[in-house]
Amino acid sequence: MSTLESLQHQIDELQTKAAFQDDTIEQLNRIVTKQDEVIRLMQARFSMIGDKIQDIEAHLPNKPFNPSDEVPPHF
Repeated sequence: MSTLESLQHQIDELQTKAAFQDDTIEQLNRIVTKQDEVIRLMQARFSMIGDKIQDIEAHLPNKPFNPSDEVPPHF
């Protein structure tokens, strides 16, 4: 194999690797974008749940729960 053929072969291999890496990067970018959307949705839902918990806590009586104050259902 001549030097020119060897260089051409190396260039072809590098171009193949670069194309594969470009495809891989694009796939990873799509995955990261999709995960970002899921994370943002989860954050919004957790925030909404936190707001609901605070709303429920605001409507609870101020005294702490004491199990001895509760009457069992069979009485």
